[in-house]
Amino acid sequence: MGLHVIALLVASCALGAIVVGAIVSGGKGDLGNGLRYVILPKPTTSLRRVAAFMVLALAWSVFIALDYHEVTVPVRWLLYKILTVASVSHPASVSYVSNVDPLLYLLILGALLSLQITRAQSKFSLLAGAGIVAVYIVGAPVVTGTSLVLASLLFVPTGIVYFLFDLVTLMLGFASLMGLIFGTTFLPQRYRFSSKVSSLRGTALLVVIAIVVVVLAGASFHLIGSWFLKETPASGLIVFLLIPTLFSLFEVVLLLIRAKEQPGQAKGTLPAIDVIMPAFNEESAITDTIFSIDRAASVYGGVVRLFVADDGSTDRTVEVLHDLASRAQSLQVQVVLGRHGGKAVALNNALGATSAALVVRIDADILVDEQVFVNLPNWFANPGIGCVGAFDLPNPDLPAWYTKGRLFECLMTFGFTRLAYERLDGNNIPGTFMAFRREEAVAVGGFVEGMNGEDSDLTFNLGRLGLVSVIDRSIVIYEDVPQTFSAFIEQRTRWSRASFHVASRHFPGTANDVTPRYLVQLRFLFNKMSALMRPITYVSALIFFLLVPHGGFSPLRAVVLLAIGLLPQYVVLLAVTLYYGFWQELPFAVIWLPFTIVRKVGLLSGIFSLPPYRRSRYGEMLATAGVPVGMRHER
Repeated sequence: MGLHVIALLVASCALGAIVVGAIVSGGKGDLGNGLRYVILPKPTTSLRRVAAFMVLALAWSVFIALDYHEVTVPVRWLLYKILTVASVSHPASVSYVSNVDPLLYLLILGALLSLQITRAQSKFSLLAGAGIVAVYIVGAPVVTGTSLVLASLLFVPTGIVYFLFDLVTLMLGFASLMGLIFGTTFLPQRYRFSSKVSSLRGTALLVVIAIVVVVLAGASFHLIGSWFLKETPASGLIVFLLIPTLFSLFEVVLLLIRAKEQPGQAKGTLPAIDVIMPAFNEESAITDTIFSIDRAASVYGGVVRLFVADDGSTDRTVEVLHDLASRAQSLQVQVVLGRHGGKAVALNNALGATSAALVVRIDADILVDEQVFVNLPNWFANPGIGCVGAFDLPNPDLPAWYTKGRLFECLMTFGFTRLAYERLDGNNIPGTFMAFRREEAVAVGGFVEGMNGEDSDLTFNLGRLGLVSVIDRSIVIYEDVPQTFSAFIEQRTRWSRASFHVASRHFPGTANDVTPRYLVQLRFLFNKMSALMRPITYVSALIFFLLVPHGGFSPLRAVVLLAIGLLPQYVVLLAVTLYYGFWQELPFAVIWLPFTIVRKVGLLSGIFSLPPYRRSRYGEMLATAGVPVGMRHER
């Protein structure tokens, strides 16, 4: 290996270090104590910014598609110069440069530029964000060019090289988007609690399986697709369209090679169960919820106590709760009063009133099946279990089409994806229904206050104690689904923002912190940030096929490209739907695509809701965050 190649490797590592440094710097501005309290400014969002981003991104895709050959000349020239400087004389090296497709690089650049231009800015985020974009503009060709040099020296087959080139480009884009967000916005600081166990073995296994699936399956799909589409630049989109399919293959492999964690065998009398529930202005929904819990308590047969923490409701919630307490037959209901402080504050108030070793959190708009408590004693008879979640389904009585879309999403999530990731303890349990050990939850700080994603955060924290989280498909609950566009987007904005909050708070500080759960969290972050690129990708593909003349166009090639990206996902969706007996819902599968599109608007809204970092004074920061006076000095 010559000095030029070594210099290229050093340059690639240096540019990569800048991006990683931007990611690691996340958590700026959080004035909490790194345990229970997070103190951040209130999030601000605007669908107008999301719309502006979409317009700008689509305009970029049109520009790239119509002037593709001219635009790619500088990128190809730079790649050629890198190979020349590295003194690579392997015959395949010329083929590498002439055949690799920089389209994905250009589309990711468009996403970075569009996000940087349209989001809310401070002086710091403007300068730091511009720096990240500049590093990607220079760094992506250098890093991918270095990968071509190494491939040439190792005599890697050209078909695999083209796929890996696009894959490296995509991963660099993902890292740059993370750097742009983590390095320039207000996010929670890292959680100050050391892991009690090592997760390196599970993490290594997860990484090895992912590499094998991505490289072998991805390269095979890429070869097939590029053979059909070899005369059009749209073939460069295949690797991006393939990612969801590769995730599904990866999840199938996990299901096949790892056994599910099993419950133990409870002995003696049934243990008491304390249920905690936050409530804020829930007078219309909470009656049905409590009656369903009451029926479940009757079927369970042991003591079930419900602690409802009122979060300063301004309607008749408290009055309704007292009435329900007198009417419940098997359920003991206690109302915990408090000032309005948010869901996590209410949850901690309720948790503080409990005494049972086993606690179940249930949201106030959830209907539970009567069997939900029956198997919990057996699960927690296994000392390695820390948290148990339910099989979430939407309330079938809700009429809006969002309900059908959510049904398919729940079947895919709780009936397939989460079951795969729990094989290596990579799950986060949603707060709609989560059973956990009280003593351990209190030991790690209870529910974090001041950020979104307090349920996922608790799952992470219990995992640091070596406790496993599982989904029990026999525990079925029916959740509320927003019935209007604005309510749906507001919910998805919170969920999207929660992913970034949790990822920042649990960013690995030591080797033990690099857990399968964090890698899965990155997989979900990728979903969020891919929403920044998909509009550009789809429009560019359409323009290439319809407006750019080339001899390789045919309807068959267009169908192949779409099939590679979409058909495998529909196959998995239909298979899961049939497996769980929802065959009567198959005609509504056409809703899945528009539902996914609307859902991605919410994902984008969550990204735009993260406030830009400002070097504010401490008092101004607290005032903006709306932090209660008693919490302000707990740092």
